[in-house]
Amino acid sequence: MEIKLTQQGLLDLAKHLAPIIAPLIAKILKIKPDRDWVKLEEIRGDLFAGKAKSWIRLYVFDQFPEVQIENGCHGAWVMGVHGTGNITKIYLPYARAWMHEHHDEIDWTAKEIR
Repeated sequence: MEIKLTQQGLLDLAKHLAPIIAPLIAKILKIKPDRDWVKLEEIRGDLFAGKAKSWIRLYVFDQFPEVQIENGCHGAWVMGVHGTGNITKIYLPYARAWMHEHHDEIDWTAKEIR
């Protein structure tokens, strides 16, 4: 197959490579492309810049209680934040949109309290 380095050629190349690359990226991130719900540990590196789970709970989930499903807010995207023995799960479609919109409101330089 010959692909020319034109705008259309690059688009054709991307269309051919996308089905090959997408599963590899998902495997690296340990996320299946067809999943909406993931465990916090699975998405920490991607969605929260690799911050510790305790940091995420303190500076995202507690600072913005509207993201917690248990609080009954429309558009909430995390459940099991403070439950004992429960796994914290995140609804990715809402979480990605919310994080994009509120990125600047999060203090990414805040120190973890131990």
